[in-house]
Amino acid sequence: MRLVPATDTPLGPLVISEVFFEHDGPRLFVAKSGAGNLFLANCVDEDEDERTETYLYVSVSRARMKLVRSGYIPLREVYTQAEDGFVYQITAQYDLKSPQNKFETLEVGRIQDDWLPLPEAKLNLATETLPSFDPEQFRADSAGEFRTRIALEIFPPDTLRTEYSLRSLSRLAGTFQETLDSLAQEERGKPTSRGSIPENILEESELVFTGSLAASFVLVLAPKSNPTLVGHDLVHKSTERLLELLNAADSQQMLTDLLSEYGMRARSKFRSLLTVLSDDETGAGVFLATHLGELSKIKIPLESVRHALSIIDDKSPDSEKLELKRVTLVGVNLRTGIFELFDNVAGQRYSGQMAPEAKTEISGLPTGDEHFYAAVLLQTMEYSTMTSDVSSSYRLLSIGRVSGLL
Repeated sequence: MRLVPATDTPLGPLVISEVFFEHDGPRLFVAKSGAGNLFLANCVDEDEDERTETYLYVSVSRARMKLVRSGYIPLREVYTQAEDGFVYQITAQYDLKSPQNKFETLEVGRIQDDWLPLPEAKLNLATETLPSFDPEQFRADSAGEFRTRIALEIFPPDTLRTEYSLRSLSRLAGTFQETLDSLAQEERGKPTSRGSIPENILEESELVFTGSLAASFVLVLAPKSNPTLVGHDLVHKSTERLLELLNAADSQQMLTDLLSEYGMRARSKFRSLLTVLSDDETGAGVFLATHLGELSKIKIPLESVRHALSIIDDKSPDSEKLELKRVTLVGVNLRTGIFELFDNVAGQRYSGQMAPEAKTEISGLPTGDEHFYAAVLLQTMEYSTMTSDVSSSYRLLSIGRVSGLL
């Protein structure tokens, strides 16, 4: 008979599936029954005189276990907020000729406070909370559905669950769609910088969100329109163009040559996509599976994203660096990455997104008319997908204090 995990209790035979803390044996671990039920077990008392060890077992659903494992739910609350409303106290006694477990059911209100983990105690383990992305299965499913599909894989930093900020997701999805729209217009041989992209092109290139998978976070996208005899040819060819651009990210010559073949709108949208990835501090993987079961893919790390972005910003006629020598901060929102400042020399306000380095520099800087800074902005021309509007966007590249009068 085994005492840890308990086998001679009403919980049935258990096996340890994962150990989180071990000292002369498992002390904090997950035990699983033959039926697949999970129990989080914690050693809460050791009595050397009585030769006993006491454990608290609590039944945990798989969904909750993922949140516990990744640190979303503190360990204390797993017990005080038990899903069944009670826990199991199991005392393993070793001093008998036939060691045995003593079993007792406790309502959560009866748990001794000193048996509960500290309020701040959490696990901190990367945990897939969605089914895993399998490129081969993705390819096979696309062929089975007779539908071209795209998987956009991103690697958000400091996340322990398969989740992504909705604000960031909205920005990324919108920019990805607009990039594909502009490349679709190039594919049709009718690129423009101003005016809306023709409706028939937007209709064929429009994507829908069909699901998300783990690895680290994968968006699964598909064309909204029905396939023709050649499938979703425009989405297919446009995405191939995107893969080609991403593949050239590490080569200044290749990327410059490729972008020289595109109009201003396509260059602008591709640059916007790289900017979103850079701001979210993530690389990306793009998988293209056609209706015929062909799979193409490219993975680009964050360093390559930023390298490509620097190439575009240095060479693009649509971008210009502005060096502002005396500005005041009007407002800063580090969570959204938005800044607003006033140029005291030109008497002009600027607002927009901050580069990651500028976020670090601006953190803690006071706002107000009595504080002066020097700042570098990147001004970029933005070309609308739906209208003839052309506007300037501003990105804060760096900021630092200045003193005295200039």
